[in-house]
Amino acid sequence: MKTLLADGPSNLYATEMEQFGRLTGHWATQITYHPANGSPAHRISGEWEFGYALEGRAVLDVWQWPGRDELLGAGRAPNQECGLCVRIWDPRLQLWRFTFHGTARGDLVHMYARRIDDEIVMERAAGSDLVRWTFTDITADSFHWRNERSPDGGHTWRLDQEVGARRLQ
Repeated sequence: MKTLLADGPSNLYATEMEQFGRLTGHWATQITYHPANGSPAHRISGEWEFGYALEGRAVLDVWQWPGRDELLGAGRAPNQECGLCVRIWDPRLQLWRFTFHGTARGDLVHMYARRIDDEIVMERAAGSDLVRWTFTDITADSFHWRNERSPDGGHTWRLDQEVGARRLQ
């Protein structure tokens, strides 16, 4: 897979590539789901890996829960997820094109992403709702991610899911 993976960002859009590129590496995650029906939140651990790809012109990631250690001990979990995200900078739009492929449920999500201040915000319409995925509080060793939904055109937002991540060595 030498053609797929890259050692670093392309010099062509190095500043833009760093937006997601600073996440390259392997992360342990704590995922919290907030059910829409008001039932208690539930948590699960997982892993998230990011890397440069396609001659350094894309950032790929693989999102997995439960984490590898838990899977090795327990075998395949009935609600396991392993998904692939592809992020490619579009210089014409000055936005990231983002696609998520979820293998457990056959999810396919297309979004656009951009940097807003110190956050990376991905957005899309899902039926009559707006959906927003946001990376926040990004440091060298941690970040936070949240998935929110708005039924009223962005006036109010409900938290569906959040992830706390810490870098693994």
